[in-house]
Amino acid sequence: MSEELDIDLLEQSDSMIHFAWTPTGEVYRVKKDGETVYTGTQNAFRDEALHSGELFCYSIERQSPGGSWVPAIKLLTGTEKRNPDSINQLEQIVLSTIVSENRVSLSWGKIQGITEYEIFRDGEPQTVTTKTQYTDRDVPEDRELTYWIRGKRPVERTEGQLTTVKSLAAKAFGILNTESSKEETAMEKFWLTKKIAPLHYLLGKEDSEPPKLKWHVRYLTFLPDDVLKNPNLTSPNRYFQGDNRGFDPESKHYRTQINSILNLNKEQSEFDFDKDVGTSISYDWRRKFRKADVASSDEIKAEISAETEQKTDITITHSVGNPLTTSPNIDYEMSAKFYRNGIFDIVGMHDQAPNHEVYLKLGDDGIWQPIHQTETEGLAWMADPIASQYWRISNFL
Repeated sequence: MSEELDIDLLEQSDSMIHFAWTPTGEVYRVKKDGETVYTGTQNAFRDEALHSGELFCYSIERQSPGGSWVPAIKLLTGTEKRNPDSINQLEQIVLSTIVSENRVSLSWGKIQGITEYEIFRDGEPQTVTTKTQYTDRDVPEDRELTYWIRGKRPVERTEGQLTTVKSLAAKAFGILNTESSKEETAMEKFWLTKKIAPLHYLLGKEDSEPPKLKWHVRYLTFLPDDVLKNPNLTSPNRYFQGDNRGFDPESKHYRTQINSILNLNKEQSEFDFDKDVGTSISYDWRRKFRKADVASSDEIKAEISAETEQKTDITITHSVGNPLTTSPNIDYEMSAKFYRNGIFDIVGMHDQAPNHEVYLKLGDDGIWQPIHQTETEGLAWMADPIASQYWRISNFL
């Protein structure tokens, strides 16, 4: 079994997954989510009648001369979720991950309007590519890895009836706002993140009982400055107090905070959440205190949106205004799929202001792990016409 196996073909639709691998003439065994679904000498497998927008884990094993099975490749992929009305295109594409000895391959659906992607491993830049795939051939096998795939596109290349209006308004904002160019304002950002367990674990672990899962999710928005200018120069509230901090899951200073808990340890999942809004404080042109108030939290909502034997979906929506002046709301959406085998798939979108930070913790005694952090481009970026930030993260466990 000296010849290296590789995935030569991978195709998906909203109801089908098909893949083929290097033909070596051996006997292969394919497992899907731990269950054997094929044994034989053919070097291809087709899985049909699948639900859309779901993740599946496949393993390809080779039979040794002694009759034992040796893991060669593991593949985490999924079905497309086609929805022409979806604003966030990251919801519709599939990010596939292939792992084998010392190697990780990533492939993702094309995002209309993006011409190149930046690839990072553990925060370090690796390459810039025009392709929708990347292979890392020098992968340590004994530690967790995190890959970032990042791209951006002009607003005018997006679809929808408001595209032209949104693009023109964004460019006009860039002209009026001295801290941003019209080109920057008209660019939407797309971030894909994949967290991968150590390869020796993925390729060597035996089928076992599902892990005990109790997920905590914390989403905060905050203003990093101590004091910041109001972009509306005609307002008597010339300055606002910020939160004066950096990224910190335990900080008590924020514009808004959501904490949610999803317990999958029982047959029927349990979900709970709480929410809080920080105090808004304004100053006059001399930076003297003027007003203080707390915005309503009525439009912060979180709920279980779907549930099956394999997973539970939660959805969070958020819209909170400034109680002291007429201004755009802090708007964001986030949806998450938590599978009972430990895999998660989280997708979100928000304006490029203020700072957004999202953390995940496993178990009550776990440690908060950052899964999304973005820095504000300025209060004016909260206006509806300005380009948005789209993000998605999933793991391979």
